Amino acid sequence: MFLKRNSDSASVGENKNGRHPRGIARFLRLMLLLVAGFSGLASASTELPEIAQLARGGASELALQLLDQSQPAPTTQQLSEWMRWERLRLRIMEQSELWPQLAQRLAQLPEGLPPEFVDWALLRRAIALLHSGDYAASRQLLRELLWRETSPPPSTQIAEYRQWLIQGYLQEGRHADALTAMQRHQLDYQERDPAALMLQARVLLAAGRAAEAMGVLNRLGSQPEARILLQLAALRSTAPAKQVMSRLQALADELPLDAAQHGLLSGSMAEAALAAHDQARLILALQNYLSQPHRGSAEEGLFAFDGDALWQAWLAYGMRLGNQEQLLIGDDAAWLAAAEKTELRYPVRKRSLYAVLALRGTDPAYREQAHHALVAMLATAQGGNALVQQLYLHAARQLPREQLPQSVAHQLVDRAIRDGDLQLASSLLQQLPEPPGGTARFAWQMRRAKVFILAAEFDAFTRLIEGILPQLSQLSAEQRDQLIQVLFDLQHVGEHQRAYQLLLALHDALPIQSLRRELLFWMADSRAAQGQHLEAARLYLQSATLGDANSMDPWAQTARYQAAGSLSQAGLLRDAQYIYRQLLRVTDNPERRAVLLREMEQLQMRLAARGR
Repeated sequence: MFLKRNSDSASVGENKNGRHPRGIARFLRLMLLLVAGFSGLASASTELPEIAQLARGGASELALQLLDQSQPAPTTQQLSEWMRWERLRLRIMEQSELWPQLAQRLAQLPEGLPPEFVDWALLRRAIALLHSGDYAASRQLLRELLWRETSPPPSTQIAEYRQWLIQGYLQEGRHADALTAMQRHQLDYQERDPAALMLQARVLLAAGRAAEAMGVLNRLGSQPEARILLQLAALRSTAPAKQVMSRLQALADELPLDAAQHGLLSGSMAEAALAAHDQARLILALQNYLSQPHRGSAEEGLFAFDGDALWQAWLAYGMRLGNQEQLLIGDDAAWLAAAEKTELRYPVRKRSLYAVLALRGTDPAYREQAHHALVAMLATAQGGNALVQQLYLHAARQLPREQLPQSVAHQLVDRAIRDGDLQLASSLLQQLPEPPGGTARFAWQMRRAKVFILAAEFDAFTRLIEGILPQLSQLSAEQRDQLIQVLFDLQHVGEHQRAYQLLLALHDALPIQSLRRELLFWMADSRAAQGQHLEAARLYLQSATLGDANSMDPWAQTARYQAAGSLSQAGLLRDAQYIYRQLLRVTDNPERRAVLLREMEQLQMRLAARGR
């Protein structure tokens, strides 16, 4: 068969460069095949309970894929059924913390939905915006829900909207606004619900009203979060720091804590240790606090600990150890020896000595070695990856991003790619022009290029490819194929103008006629996708005739077929008809002849209509 417009292959079994697909092209093609097969399975109308069960079992991505395939359209006849499916979808997205995607999905709702569903969905969007850090948009939406003139919400909904407004102020660090909103809310509603009282206590603590917070917390009985916050309130009131540390440790030993409660306890312990000037306990507490990959809302607005706080604690403790051992700043070899001889059973000591060398060492090679050793230690600990991110990505005072050690940056890139955080991976890769040890430079550049495309960092991608162009003559045939393949990936995401310009630069720089012939074809593809059909037809015909104006080899036939399609799109019907006739004269394959005859018939009907 001839290549269909916008197809990915020039002929059966070939990819765009006429060879077997490789790399991301193979992956994309396999995904298309899988999706096609999957669509057939899903069309058997997967049941809603089955999808819900999959999500509960942890297969949330599969559940969302099945919803995409089976959810009814939101037509008037199916609106109630669509809402049932949509409620499940939104619950799965919330469970998976897909906050930006959730906010985007709810940006525009179908027409004709009942008001109660709209209110419920808009609240979900406000919550998603809050969790995405877009506090202003979340607040605006909540205010619209609160103050609408028609059909004002019932009092229970008003209370919920207000509580989310307060939560947003708290997370944004606007403690005074949170306190004002909470006081008005309590005046209107006299809340006794435990969740509302807990929020009130957190606001009071964040606003520096520890004694009042204790009064609220005493009403909450034996709840773990309340017992932890009670100790924090006592610390911020009059209780001795060491006494609070002992009580918090007793709670840690006694209570089965979830992740959010563990973060709350670790933050409280860090604050108590800081007040008690207990550097070792402070380091342990900060390590525990920062190693939680998804700290919950319980401690948001209460603490300001970040990677800088842990670096500072390590430095203070490490300098004290260095003074004891009479180590001098500048004697990097002595600091390294001291860190290496410290036994692993004293991790706080060992990490603190490495931290001093990493941040205060005078020799870049020693600093790099200390960073490498420190990260290696942390990577083996529970929550170590989250801790490394906090130390190296959220510690701008002690370690600005531009000073990030390359060995650490490469590890963070690998982790970000595994976690699907392509924006972070792309940001880091823009600082890493050189490959890690043992990686070929060109392979590293291709990896960067693919991440830039997936992260939609197209300017960075263009700069990278433009930097490779002067070395084209030094690339092997396989490397040229890989380079062309990433340009196909750029076309795949719709960046056709960039792809065209880069393909043109390759065409002008490569003296190899066979490659130029291919490049002309793919340049034509981009022009066709942009709706520039005359230009596309010209390029397809150049590809067909390059080197031999009368060529009718398989490549030329495919290029001519595409040219005829572009001419038809441009309204040059007789030129398109002429090319189809040329192809008919050299085509024996029955299927291809059927395609050509059908195209000819369509053209003839258009010509007849034009003549009337």
